[in-house]
Amino acid sequence: MLNAVMEGCNRSLLLLGVLLAAGCAALRPLPFAQRPLVAVMPFSYAAQPPELAKSAEGLADSVAGSLVRTERLRLVERHRVDAVLAELRHGMTGAVDSATAAKVGKQLGAEAVLIGVVTSIAVLEESRSVIIATKADRWVEVTVEARLVAVDTGELLSAAKAVGKATSKQRQAFGGKMGEFASPEALVQKALQDIGEDLAQDLARGVRPRAKR
Repeated sequence: MLNAVMEGCNRSLLLLGVLLAAGCAALRPLPFAQRPLVAVMPFSYAAQPPELAKSAEGLADSVAGSLVRTERLRLVERHRVDAVLAELRHGMTGAVDSATAAKVGKQLGAEAVLIGVVTSIAVLEESRSVIIATKADRWVEVTVEARLVAVDTGELLSAAKAVGKATSKQRQAFGGKMGEFASPEALVQKALQDIGEDLAQDLARGVRPRAKR
């Protein structure tokens, strides 16, 4: 009986080791020449409320920086992406669709484009009484999705979803406030800080090295 238990434990440990090794291998740096060239599009905003859209404007740059640190791909410089995008859209505003992103990627010689969207933002508040004081919490939860798409074929190379959270606290006692809530805008920006890293790690796992030439 003991031998069977030990054998089962050994098999479990072996399987865990294989899974951990596979996860580590998936994020090993690629030689520079084998890293695909990617154009990162500005992230679109499909969440409510619309007035928080400006708070999420720096997300694409955050994700781009995290992607570079994975050492698995190369990125087109942001100003080149913006210049081509502005030319194609002729001053139009709105989200960057897949067709426009593919055109931008082709003009820049990129092999893939990264398209992302802020899908939801929840701003919630809760208060509770504690003896002679009232405590209140405000928190936000931000959900972002991103996908890496091949320019030539439209193939989905990888996709990722991440959720960021941030909290602010307030306390009232003896008729006065001790501490003010952080604004929803500040909480959204705080919640987005870790999202870039999470998205980059998941997206990088789907990156395949370029064929040697």
